[in-house]
Amino acid sequence: MADLSTTYLGLNLKNPIIAGSGPMTASLDNLKRCEDANISAVVLKSIFEEQIESDSDLAVDGAEGYLTHADAYGFLKGASRERHIDAYLQLLEDAKKALSIPVIASINCRENGSWIEYANRFASCGADAIELNH
Repeated sequence: MADLSTTYLGLNLKNPIIAGSGPMTASLDNLKRCEDANISAVVLKSIFEEQIESDSDLAVDGAEGYLTHADAYGFLKGASRERHIDAYLQLLEDAKKALSIPVIASINCRENGSWIEYANRFASCGADAIELNH
């Protein structure tokens, strides 16, 4: 059999087939299926900063009657934002534990400064590489 091994982003891959960001890479079960199908690396479904912000705004809007304390707005918005990020970090950590292939995180940010925060958090969870989208 032909040797299809290659390198990508400094990662040694058994073949050049990488599952790109999308629904196929949004759950641990699907990531395991990718590895079982001999895909050599996976790019997690992108986390979108604008979706996080929109969902956080909806959470705050839905609690409008409960926001009697001046700090409640910022707390609720921040808690909602962290919930989304934590779910992504959990998927990344679970994937790194369960898979033997490289796991690449994917970030889609609107604000230039937010890339750094996301990238640092993903790197600390063991992402083999980070895809940046703008």
